[in-house]
Parts: sequence; C-alpha cells; structure tokens
Amino acid sequence: MRPVPAIRFVSSNSIEEQGITIMATMTEDANVCIELMRPAQIHACRQKADVAFLPLGALEWHGIHGPVGTDAIKAHGVCRLAAEKLGGGAVFPPLVWGVPRDSFFMDNNGFCDDLIAKAYGADPGLKAAITPYGGMDRQEQWLNYQRLLRMSLEQIAGFGFRSIYILSGHNPLVHWAKPVAVAFSRATHMAGCVVTTDWGGEFEAAGLNGDHAGKWEMSLMMALAPGSVDLSENDRRPEYRGAGATANAPEANEREGRQWLETCAIAIAQEARWLADNYPKLPPRHDHRRFGPPPA
Repeated sequence: MRPVPAIRFVSSNSIEEQGITIMATMTEDANVCIELMRPAQIHACRQKADVAFLPLGALEWHGIHGPVGTDAIKAHGVCRLAAEKLGGGAVFPPLVWGVPRDSFFMDNNGFCDDLIAKAYGADPGLKAAITPYGGMDRQEQWLNYQRLLRMSLEQIAGFGFRSIYILSGHNPLVHWAKPVAVAFSRATHMAGCVVTTDWGGEFEAAGLNGDHAGKWEMSLMMALAPGSVDLSENDRRPEYRGAGATANAPEANEREGRQWLETCAIAIAQEARWLADNYPKLPPRHDHRRFGPPPA
C-alpha cells in the first residue's frame, strides 16, 4: 500500500516548527482546498469531478495527549486525500461552530468536567455561568445547528457544485446531518436544479471503526499533523489517563494512521465518484423511491 504523505502545516508565524496544526498547504498536483482557489480553478475542479466535500468537526477535549481540533483536522484531511484520489472536486473548510454540547461532547460529559477545565486552566465554576444549550432549549440547539448546516449547503451550491459529500469527524453529528441533507436534496429537486448529497463518518465507507482520542484518532493525527499528539502527557499527568479518551491511545502510531487514511480516502473517493457519475440520482441511503428525474 502506498503510504499517504503527511500533510504539511504552515502559518505566517512559522507554527509548523512547533508541530501545531493551522491549515493545510497544497501539493503542486492537487489543489483541492476551495479557500485557495481562484474562480477559474473552481470551475476547472468541477469539470473534473463536480463534488464538494464538507467536513464537520468540533473543538473538543481529546485527552490530555491530543489536540482539541482532532475531529475537524481528521475530517478535513480525509476529505482532502479523497479529493486528490478523485482527481477533482473541492474541499471546504471544516464546520466547527454551533455543535450542541449534548452531542456526546466530551467537555460537557458530566463525569470529568472539572478535570478537563483544570487542564485548560479554566475556572470550573464557569460552567454554571454558561447556559447549557446556547441560551436555547435542548431541541432548539439542534435546530440551530441544522440551520447552520443548511446554510452551509446552500453556500456550497452557490459555487455551482451539483453534489455535496458531508463527512463528519465528530461522528454523532451524522445523525443530525442526514435529515438536513435529505431535505436539501429534496428541495433542490423540486426546484428543478438538483444538488445530490451523501454523508458519513471518516471510517464508515471503509467498513472500519473509530474511537475517541484512542488509537484510531491519535494514529490519524500522527499521520496528518506530526507533532500534534504527545502520548507522554499521560505519564507526566497520570490523573488524566482514561479521562475522556479510549484506553488504547498509547498504541497509536503513524504507520497505521497512514494506512487507515489511505483506506478511508479510497472508499470515500469511490462514493464521491458515484455521486458525480450518477447525477442526478441519489445514493441508496436516501431511499427516496419517489425521486425521479428533475422536472423538465
């Protein structure tokens, strides 16, 4: 299996030297990040494969040893590699804001919140001053997130993309992204200008399984952002062992991370290719048997 090259990360402050992830640079032969494209490049990438990738993530505790942006970084990294293998399409910046704090959100888990706050250097009492659902009730917070996702899909479609693949790095979000994707495709179908959608976690298409801040996620991070994971933190601060992290984290390694990235990217690229080649059909998971061709 050909190894996946580690994505390089740079910033104007030379943060790459510190091993901290900021944004991915482009390889010379695969310019897939939408924010770095000029209009003509967007048009060209759509002609190669008319698919946009939308990574979903969160800024969330990933153990004392992992970066809080793990979900977004791995989702964006897998999407980028998938787009490179697809030979076209574009990857949009990860959506990280508005994630409801009861979405299996580790910083608000109810059993080690104070320990996590201590690691951040935050006042544990601050939790009492922050409304649990963003000033909304439990249901409204999810509706708010779904509205934000719907607006994101509309903005992506505004660039002309006919298909959108939603990839969730914070895997519980898949359950709330699905009805938004279905409703969006249905609305565009009824309007006579179909935008097809598909969705999943980074490992589902490949038939693999993930974890939280364990061997799976930390191996991916070692491959995508070398230097961002420090497993020795668990030895220096033993009170954090197992605190909001899968116990097998010490087994994480870059080699398997590269292999898993390759496998996931190939599987997702295949699903994205199906979207492009079968437009305006919807993938089987939509299961909308009433959907026919768009109105004439």
